Amino acid sequence: MTTDPFQFCDNFNEPLDCTEPKTVKDVVYLEKKLFKKENPTYEDFGNFLYFTARETPGFRLVLSKPYNGLGKDTFRSGYVAYLKYGNSSERMEGNLFQNNVVVSFHYLGALLKEEFRHKGMEKSPFRLEDLGPISLEYKVLVPGMEPITKQRIVELHWK
Repeated sequence: MTTDPFQFCDNFNEPLDCTEPKTVKDVVYLEKKLFKKENPTYEDFGNFLYFTARETPGFRLVLSKPYNGLGKDTFRSGYVAYLKYGNSSERMEGNLFQNNVVVSFHYLGALLKEEFRHKGMEKSPFRLEDLGPISLEYKVLVPGMEPITKQRIVELHWK
């Protein structure tokens, strides 16, 4: 059992336990047969990640006391988490709170599409082999705590 209150995690159950723990460097295998585009572009791949593969990098954070000793509404209104790839940073879409546990996640496809657009390559022909390791930065602003910044590398491969 880890004592670090921060845990990379891509999926959670109802009580916000981590059901898909991750590490600082992971390989994710995608079902190639589900990616049905002919001559796919980077944008097509982003859509595939978002709508079909539903890859959601996230984390679970255990607080030392409920809502860090703040009122629930104060805590929730001040909490924000970001996921960054390249020059694109997006506020994490999913945030769930219980007394002393916070989980956040974001759709990887949305973030990658933003970066592909930023680089002007969204319409370019896509090959997974050309993508390379995806270096993600998690930045979490938790009321009552120092900002948390974590790095993680995800490699995507076809099954």
